[in-house]
Amino acid sequence: MSGDSPSTYVLQRTFADVDDLTAEARQWDVDFRQIERGKFDGELLQFATGGVHISEARFCRSLNQKGSPPKGMRTVAVPACPEMRLEWRGKEVDSESLMLFPIGAELSSVSGPDFHVYTCSFPDQLLSVVGEALEVGSFDELSAGVDAIRVGAAAIDNLRRCLSKASDFVRDNPGSISESDMGRLLTQELPRRLVAAIAAGREVCPPAFCQTRQTALTRAEDYIELHVSCDIKVRDICQAAGVSERTLQYLFLERFGIGPKEFLKALRLNKVRRQLRSAESKITKVADVANAWGFWHMGQFAADYRERFEELPSETLLHP
Repeated sequence: MSGDSPSTYVLQRTFADVDDLTAEARQWDVDFRQIERGKFDGELLQFATGGVHISEARFCRSLNQKGSPPKGMRTVAVPACPEMRLEWRGKEVDSESLMLFPIGAELSSVSGPDFHVYTCSFPDQLLSVVGEALEVGSFDELSAGVDAIRVGAAAIDNLRRCLSKASDFVRDNPGSISESDMGRLLTQELPRRLVAAIAAGREVCPPAFCQTRQTALTRAEDYIELHVSCDIKVRDICQAAGVSERTLQYLFLERFGIGPKEFLKALRLNKVRRQLRSAESKITKVADVANAWGFWHMGQFAADYRERFEELPSETLLHP
């Protein structure tokens, strides 16, 4: 993540590497791991004015997304794609749902190759004033205990039109973001539409898994994260999660689209890639980095790496 951003800014870039994207993203502190094979392709548009921060992100590969939204702000995510579905903070989210970040909440999501969202971050006071004006209560009252809510196609389309209008204007006029019409759109029209949609929403998004299975998944992920560089087996993950291998396989396939063994390998390959990209090529050996993350058969490692990222590890190491 880049450093503190000015009150008004525009960032518009395409990315061929997920780590470049996470490093450039303004305000957000994110850690994305690519779990789908193939070269990454992503687009990111971010802009801010009047204390409101907007992002539009589009990714072509499945990612395990972790991190946190802009500090000290209230953040809501709006699906931009009518067909998009994802697992977000343990909930099943579809294209007619809003994702609300509770105060201090972490980002935890598994996104598919159709991922396309807007995120809107507002000063808390702004949403409180809007809630009072609409006579629907404070934003804290509206969002209490809710982090994903279905608001219906009409409300989502209304928000998409507003956000698409703002994004299109910024793309065409990046130097004019401070114009009064844009300021009114972001600080008045958009928060009014958003608060009204949340107030009218009546259906909380269902959990992706029952509590027992969600607990098992969390334990499995935590164990893998803690022992990612160690020589662990699927049976070790099963023991940590307290479930059978068959159940663990089902849970990982449901959440990530891959089994636990493939998930562990994907995480390790992401770790290797990140280390190679930041290493000094003249004094770093690919084999040493691979060994540090549990890869010992270099021929198989190179094949797996190329299949995952469509380049050889030696090419990553030489990346400028």
